[in-house]
Amino acid sequence: MKKIFLISLMACLTITQAQFDNVATSAATFLKIGVGGRGVALGGAHTASVNDASAMYWNPAGINGVNGQELVFHQSSMYDGLGIQHSYLGAVVQVGSGNRIGFSINHLSYGEMIRTTEFSPEGEGQFTASDIAIGLAFGKRISDRFRIGIQTKLVRETISFSSASALAVDLGSQYTTAINGLELGMAITNFGTKMRLFGTDQKLDVDPYADLDGNPDVIARLATEDWALPMSFQFGLSWMLMGENAPIKNPNISIMTNVEYTDPRDFNPVYHFGTEITVMKMVQFRAGLRNQFLRYPDDLDDASEKTIDDYEEGEYINRMSFGIGIPPMQFPYTVYKFSVDYSFNDVGLLGDTQQLTITVGF
Repeated sequence: MKKIFLISLMACLTITQAQFDNVATSAATFLKIGVGGRGVALGGAHTASVNDASAMYWNPAGINGVNGQELVFHQSSMYDGLGIQHSYLGAVVQVGSGNRIGFSINHLSYGEMIRTTEFSPEGEGQFTASDIAIGLAFGKRISDRFRIGIQTKLVRETISFSSASALAVDLGSQYTTAINGLELGMAITNFGTKMRLFGTDQKLDVDPYADLDGNPDVIARLATEDWALPMSFQFGLSWMLMGENAPIKNPNISIMTNVEYTDPRDFNPVYHFGTEITVMKMVQFRAGLRNQFLRYPDDLDDASEKTIDDYEEGEYINRMSFGIGIPPMQFPYTVYKFSVDYSFNDVGLLGDTQQLTITVGF
């Protein structure tokens, strides 16, 4: 199993090597927005530890952790006052002892916006914009230590009367090492076709012979280009340091520490760190840190003493996240297990986001 895991890791690195470091050249960037209060609170360091229906976002191999059936609903109100809503719905069904099938909907709504044109700069009417990804996943336990998963999804972006679509694939694996409590995970996400915006918004009337009188206008279309999806490679470690079956035995308190490396195709690598403390199997406290590249500081504006030219190289900065959760608990006289997760995430200049996730298992 070690050999299989290493071969898979090398294959993913080979596939992604030639497609990274294309700054600001991706479409459907909503696919980068984290899903689930637990994963977001851990700073995005969740590829190795995810084991519920939200795994279809982080690492499809994680759906193998679902026993029976499970539903997860995630809601996030983003960037105060802008009316942007992020929602996620995932469902996983166990098929036999070693297979799982999952279905997911990832949706981002930008709300209503005022339409402006060169003839009406103050605005005339309104328009809406939204993004959606619909996925179908399959997970399989190869052995008691090695798990794999794959998800295919349809990605679509819509603005006004124009839209763009693409097909994408997510691949992932998780491996339980011989070291007590240590899990490895890797995934390549959003590997797919390119997107091109198309619709009636690109149509316009043009006079093909402007130097001649009397000829009618013809309908032309503004040219648009193809843009790639935000493909990304993730490799993570999750170590249960304290707990019932951890190196440090404690039946009442468990401590999990996660570390992860992410290499997106359109930006510098990101480093993630997260810790989760579970007390009496009744409440979980989480904290996370993302070490990511920032070209210009958040406080750079017209009143700053420095200019853009003073920040040619940029620097790595830290973004914090925090959260709390209630682990799966079975309610009396029912067959259902419920868990609730909340997270608070710093996104810099845009302020912060808050996520609420409810998971139901049966």
